[in-house]
Amino acid sequence: MKDLSPDDRPREKLVRHGAGALGDNELVALVVGSGTGRAGALDVANDALRTHGGIHGLARSTCSELARIPGIGTAKAARLLAALELGRRTLVRAPR
Repeated sequence: MKDLSPDDRPREKLVRHGAGALGDNELVALVVGSGTGRAGALDVANDALRTHGGIHGLARSTCSELARIPGIGTAKAARLLAALELGRRTLVRAPR
């Protein structure tokens, strides 16, 4: 993400405009955190979304399926699934 202007970087964009201003790929990139030597976190996020049919497909994926994506190992796959589960729980559980 170093090649993006500071105004276009997901973290800075979230801080300035809120999470609602980010696309699915930018949110996934923030959860993934980093990419590989060849691809940045945004590239990895785009690949994950494309490979699994969008955010709903990611939510239905297993840890081992996500870990097969270059740039996402077991730890990042677990982090991503945990974030998706937190989002799901906010929709299905009533506030206390």
